Amino acid sequence: MSYRAPSFAALSKIKIVALLILSLVPVALAEDFKAIDGKEYKNVTVSRVEPDGIVLISSSGISKVYFTELPKEVRERFHYNPMKAAAYSAQVTAGQAAYEKQQEQLRRKVAEQNNKYWIGQGQPQNQKEKVGTSAATAAVADRGQSVEVISHGASVDISKHLAPGNVTIVDFYADWCGPCRQLSPTLEQMASADPQIALRKIDIVNWNTAVAKQYNIQSIPQVN
Repeated sequence: MSYRAPSFAALSKIKIVALLILSLVPVALAEDFKAIDGKEYKNVTVSRVEPDGIVLISSSGISKVYFTELPKEVRERFHYNPMKAAAYSAQVTAGQAAYEKQQEQLRRKVAEQNNKYWIGQGQPQNQKEKVGTSAATAAVADRGQSVEVISHGASVDISKHLAPGNVTIVDFYADWCGPCRQLSPTLEQMASADPQIALRKIDIVNWNTAVAKQYNIQSIPQVN
């Protein structure tokens, strides 16, 4: 079998096709925005467009600017719709309320665990050690790992990762989520300190992943 080198014309066609493909790939360019009140956002990249505003990434971090704070031409550029924005804001507010409720439930759970600890301190030492050791050993054996990430965006059957006989906390999060990063250490500390609590973490990665759609996750952190 003989090999023939591609002709100049063929190579030119390949280069043209490659350039066309590259031209179709969206490139996020840094730009500047100026709010109605005069505040400036310089050298930022639009990370995400939401119905009520745009999420910007800069060297100093991530911030969200609402369309009501931006000039008319920017609103038109991103197809701002006041009705859709209001509905989305209401949904986010409801999600925040649910998050705060979950936080309160977690605080109560921590308080209950602390109460159990101090009540246990009042038991006779030999009885306390005997009961505590046997209960802790059984709980640890049943729960598996105290903290475990069970999905990175893929669909997952949570029921297969529950810790029988223990309290299983399921935390939906993402690495780019600021509130998630604030909450995570508290949850992990709780699971590490209490042998009857297991933490199962699910990284949604982004809103379009299989696991986010599977459990209809519309706001994070979400703790169940």
